[in-house]
Order: sequence, then structure tokens, then C-alpha cells
Amino acid sequence: MKKFISRNILTLILVSIVLTIMLLPSFSQENSPLVLSLVVVFFYAILFILLYGVSSSLIAELLSLRASSQNRKKIKAVTFLVSLAVFSYFSPNLVYVLYAFIVATLYFLIDEFLRKKDAA
Repeated sequence: MKKFISRNILTLILVSIVLTIMLLPSFSQENSPLVLSLVVVFFYAILFILLYGVSSSLIAELLSLRASSQNRKKIKAVTFLVSLAVFSYFSPNLVYVLYAFIVATLYFLIDEFLRKKDAA
């Protein structure tokens, strides 16, 4: 469980940085300081990924505790897709769904990469 928590925290930070880079041009304005915009966007990204990515990952981890490696990946992918479907149902805009899909994909790939790295 300790590896799971540390892996998810690292994944959360990495994906938040990527999402911040993606969202920063739309949030920064001409008269606002870049550092303030960066901090605000980063904290919103962390909050979004904490609610969406970590919760989906925790549910997927609990569902796939006793599954084999290949089945675990399938269960995790389906869990992320179901979470994305739920998010897109409540999302006010299609752009948010696109960002959520990118975040879910990055979260899944980085988490699997770090899982393989921990196993080695």
C-alpha cells in the first residue's frame, strides 16, 4: 500500500505539471502575473486530478487486487473509461472532456510505467 500511495502522489504531480502546461495559455491574461497564473492553474490541476485520477486509480486498484497482470490492466482501463463517462455526463463543456481524456490516459500510462519500475 505504501508503494501505491507514493506512486500515485508522483503520478499526480507529473500529470498536474503536464495539465498546467496545457491549460496555462488559456488562463494567463495580459495584465496578470505569469507566476500567479501558474500557481492558480497548478492548484486547480492538482485538485482536478486528485478528485478524478486518484479516486479512479484507487477504485481500479481495489477491483483488480487479485487479478493477473493483463486482467489488471484491462480492469484499470475500463475503470478509467467509466470514470471518464461519468465525468463527461456532468461536464459543462466538451473541452473539459478532452482534457479529462488526456489526463486519464497520461495518468494510466505513467502509473503503469511506475508500477513496472517498482516491480523491477
